[in-house]
Amino acid sequence: MPTKPTKAKPKATRTPAAKPAAKPKPKAKAKATPKPKPKPKATPKKAPPKTKPKATRKPTPKAKARPTPKATRKPKATATPIAVNITLVEPLPPSERSERYEDPLFELLEAGGLGGPGDGGGTLCSQDGEVQEADFDVEITSFAALAVIRRFLAETGAAKGSTLRYQRDGEDVEEPVGITEGVAIYLDGVSLPPEVYTPTCLEELLEQLAAALGDDLDFRGAWQGPRETAMYFYGLDADQLFATIEPVLRAAPMAQNARVVIRHLAREGAREVRLG
Repeated sequence: MPTKPTKAKPKATRTPAAKPAAKPKPKAKAKATPKPKPKPKATPKKAPPKTKPKATRKPTPKAKARPTPKATRKPKATATPIAVNITLVEPLPPSERSERYEDPLFELLEAGGLGGPGDGGGTLCSQDGEVQEADFDVEITSFAALAVIRRFLAETGAAKGSTLRYQRDGEDVEEPVGITEGVAIYLDGVSLPPEVYTPTCLEELLEQLAAALGDDLDFRGAWQGPRETAMYFYGLDADQLFATIEPVLRAAPMAQNARVVIRHLAREGAREVRLG
């Protein structure tokens, strides 16, 4: 191999300039430099393990949110309601029954979570169409609500002889309620002198009765029948109530020949007085 230097002369002239050609060697070094790109460093895929514990924690809150407590409350919410019938021995047409008793009682029971409306209500009338009693139904969640109903009927002045009817332990129960007594004034509507029947005569009589009763006035409406016009007043003592209004009635032309029923619609103790 060293016997061929003669042919290499022209190459010797180029060698000085060709020395820098050795610079490509660092290129090889540059190729070696990518060695620090070890793929294992790029394997910070260790982050997924961090997510794995998160995934393992997700089911735990679900286990806490088990609907088992809700299931235990269902029987309470679905308890069978207790039906109670309220019968009022008062001459209450449907509109007055609803305004005075039904709507306020329903609201009271619902606000306390004690019950609400029942199946309905009705009225019992005489042959002439005068209301003799009225009733309606409520449904309560427990027998503790009966105390609320009793107190409500006392505060609203339900008449004596009214009742609560319900079943307890398979037995029918009828419980008396009410605190007031009624006085009904039946004015003669056919046999008095014609001059008595003026458009304002009834209003004038009501004003006189209201003035006599003052703060004790509890007027619960009127009824127009074929031969009589009735006016209904209530108080704690029907005899005392009549004693207060009797002088006014005897002095009023409109009340001539009127009949007054004391303890109106009461099952016991009712009596009638005819005015001259």
